[in-house]
Amino acid sequence: MGPARPVRVLDLSGPIGAYCSKLLADLGADVVLAEPPIGDDLRRRPPFASAEDGARASLLFASYHANKRGITLDCTRDESLPLLEALGQHFDAVIASPTARRPVAGFDRDTPSVSWAKPDAIVAAITPFGLTGPWRDLRMTPFLSFAMSGGMHWVGDPNGPPHAAPCRLLWDEAGTYAAFGILAAVSARDRVGGQVLDLSVHEVGAAKDFLLERYDVGRPGEWGRAVTVGYPPTGVWECADGPFAVAVYQEHQWAAFLAMLGDPQELSDPIYADPVIRRQVYDMLKELIAPLMAKRSRLELFRLGQELGVPCAPYNTPGDFVADIQAEAREIFVAAEAPTGPVRIPWRWCHAAAPLIELRRFAPELGAHNQDVYVDELGFSADELRLWEKQGLV
Repeated sequence: MGPARPVRVLDLSGPIGAYCSKLLADLGADVVLAEPPIGDDLRRRPPFASAEDGARASLLFASYHANKRGITLDCTRDESLPLLEALGQHFDAVIASPTARRPVAGFDRDTPSVSWAKPDAIVAAITPFGLTGPWRDLRMTPFLSFAMSGGMHWVGDPNGPPHAAPCRLLWDEAGTYAAFGILAAVSARDRVGGQVLDLSVHEVGAAKDFLLERYDVGRPGEWGRAVTVGYPPTGVWECADGPFAVAVYQEHQWAAFLAMLGDPQELSDPIYADPVIRRQVYDMLKELIAPLMAKRSRLELFRLGQELGVPCAPYNTPGDFVADIQAEAREIFVAAEAPTGPVRIPWRWCHAAAPLIELRRFAPELGAHNQDVYVDELGFSADELRLWEKQGLV
């Protein structure tokens, strides 16, 4: 019994809004995912539980769309309007991503309004640049959204190219904002009625500390890559069993770092406590520190560093994270029975005495609930459903 359980949500948004409806579904909302007849793009994204089953085995799709029911509908076609009108009367909230290339029938971006939604419905439009402005029709991917946000400028070696954020960082952040906005708007609709929430990924990217802290107001327009290397031992070192990250800047942290390594004689000169000096002799210190790190295990250094106050941690691969004792203790990954066999997916993101979230069902097969929704709930006939399937509408 999650806090969003009374709320019914129709998700037409595709990958950009998948995390928004995931959060709502995990919190108990009845979410119906409407995919195009060819299937959602995430079905074709790796990793896959098995190579043989292809799109039916996408773990990415499974993770984002657990707890949802699934129907098919090509909502870009005007012929979908009668179905959208019928659907709209049954949902408290709608998630969509209307653009010029992929319009949503009945969604007027200029007003903005949705002709088929209930008067008190909350409609969340999640798009790369919002419903207005000169860039509203530009095509974006998660990678390009991060590049345009200004955040990529700060990631990576100052002497090399910038690095991309992994996965779908900004799109999922926008989904988090949208889920919060939907729940807030639903709770307020007795006072203000229904409304359209216009969420821009580009603006979510702007809501970051790097746009505030990294901008030198004394020299407007001058930016520089954040320096995370060049002040040894800050950086990533190769240990006996893999890479290990260290972030030491202050004098007391340098002393703790030396203690972590057993106070080696070759690093005992007190002038090394000054980070400016350490940067000047970077190459020499790197040659001294590397063999000291290489003969120790990551877990040994991690435990010692935490005891001594050294900011450090193992540099995990995804496989390391899955196998981590913390992830196991917190039961982050749960077993689920997929159509292609048992899998483990990351799901548990909140712990509470009275559980807020529960895993009720696995991600739906393509069109799995067409009969339930169109025929049993909306009252259309089975013959009509078969006709729409032949027409490629559902």
